[in-house]
Order: sequence, then structure tokens, then C-alpha cells
Amino acid sequence: MDKKLEKFLTDNKIKFELHEHKKIFTAHDEAQTQHLKTQEIAKVVLVKTTPSPPASQARALRAGTSLFGKEGAPYALVVIPAQKYVDFAKVKKGLKVKKVSMAKESDITKILKTKVGLIHPFGNLYGLPVLLDNYLVKQKKLMASAGSYTASLEVKVSDFLNHVKPIKGSFSK
Repeated sequence: MDKKLEKFLTDNKIKFELHEHKKIFTAHDEAQTQHLKTQEIAKVVLVKTTPSPPASQARALRAGTSLFGKEGAPYALVVIPAQKYVDFAKVKKGLKVKKVSMAKESDITKILKTKVGLIHPFGNLYGLPVLLDNYLVKQKKLMASAGSYTASLEVKVSDFLNHVKPIKGSFSK
């Protein structure tokens, strides 16, 4: 398990279960390995954004919403059911930005200091906004990467909502 994530969960007294399993690389593999349906597994995707014109940025900042991550780089995490795909148009609308695209593998390494397949959904630990798909909001538990190829994390959705404060909406197709 990612050490920073474990410390955050422990410090905030968030109950969690760690599920050890064989080495996996995708959310689909995770579902198969744990004998779960793909809609029960959260897939976490790093996206890169192009900011909207300055007037929109100023409004977002006045509203107390910082949409940009570390080093001024405009990134966000999108958390969707494993069997779905990111709907970039909906993410663009949710973040109020001009453009959204898939981040590169090098962005994952640089911004998140991790490898592809190891992104956990706690974007607040990276200083990034998190978008959580409505389908997952309705679930009781969230199962996602624990920042390890051999462990998955299960937390209550209510705890995730309270501590991460994600933007909720329809972000998948």
C-alpha cells in the first residue's frame, strides 16, 4: 500500500480494508482476480486540462475552487467504474475548463510520482481535484488501487466523499 495513503487513512481514522491479490495491472484484472463485477471496481484516470479563459479562472478562484494541481500543471483524477470510459466532454464541463485529454505515462510518473496502474483515487494527496462518477457515489463501498500492483483498497463511499470532497457527476460512458 502507498505509504502516504496509509498515513492519510490512519491519521483521519478512516476504516479501510486492504485486499491482497496476485499482481495485476488494470481495474479489469482486479475485478477478475477478486471475483467481482467490473462495475464494483473504481478505475482512476489522470487527465490533463487546458484552462478556460482568465474570466472563468477568476470566477472559479473566487468560488474557492482550485482546479489545478502541483507546479501549476492542470491535472485532475477521474474515478469511474472499471467497465466504463472517461467522457471527456463531461469532465471538461465538470472542471469548467477549455479542453481535457488523457495524461501521458510520463505525466503520471512526474506529477503522481508513481507508475501506470498504481494510481489511487485520493487526489487530495497529490493536490489534485477529483471527479467521482455518480454510479460510484451511489455505492456503499469503493474498491480501487491502493497504490500497489498486489493490493486493493476498500473504503466506504461516505468516508471518501467526506475526506476527499470530489466533484460528483456523470463522467463516464
